[in-house]
Amino acid sequence: MSDSLVICVCDYWQQCHFHNRPNREAGDSCRESKPLRRLIINVDAINGNYYLREFLYQKELGRRLRSKHGVQLLWLSFKPPEKDTVDYRFADILAHTLWEHIEVDHLMSWLSTLGGGFSALGEQFERCAATAGKISLQQLKIGLRLGDPFLQARCKLYFSISLIQRGHLRTAKHVIREQYAFAKSNAEKDMRLVRMCLGIWQRLSYEYEQRRMRIKAK
Repeated sequence: MSDSLVICVCDYWQQCHFHNRPNREAGDSCRESKPLRRLIINVDAINGNYYLREFLYQKELGRRLRSKHGVQLLWLSFKPPEKDTVDYRFADILAHTLWEHIEVDHLMSWLSTLGGGFSALGEQFERCAATAGKISLQQLKIGLRLGDPFLQARCKLYFSISLIQRGHLRTAKHVIREQYAFAKSNAEKDMRLVRMCLGIWQRLSYEYEQRRMRIKAK
């Protein structure tokens, strides 16, 4: 038997959740196990969570209950609190954060549509390609604010397309290689990013070939 105090939380639905429960040895039987001397505490769920945290982290408290009072099992029986408590400050922070994410998602959708349109026109007009690049950088700023590395990688790849359209092939090559290394290390999470890198690399290779042919023709 472990020296740790076994703790059982009995919830509103009489479901038992055990903590610090020792693993049974192979061949042990539930019928052979001796009943544990328990201390039953009936407490409302709010205060009960504080009790649980103290008993889990204050190891000395559990040892003293075992050594001085012979308690082997602490039984926390939760009951509904007389008055529900609402953390209004946290609720306001959460609501603001959720609303901000909704607005940012909406903004990203508009920027993606706008950037796609300018990127398509960028095949013929360099000014449109430059505008598409600026939109990608704005999306990257949002990705940095959200702390989403996958969104940041996609924005950098969008920017690399603008670089290719404007003839900055070497810079685009470094950007694509950097994002491909990131995508390969996180392929299990986002395989689409790997395919995106490969597709843009094919476009870069095509532009390099076209440049070699133009130089050779001279």
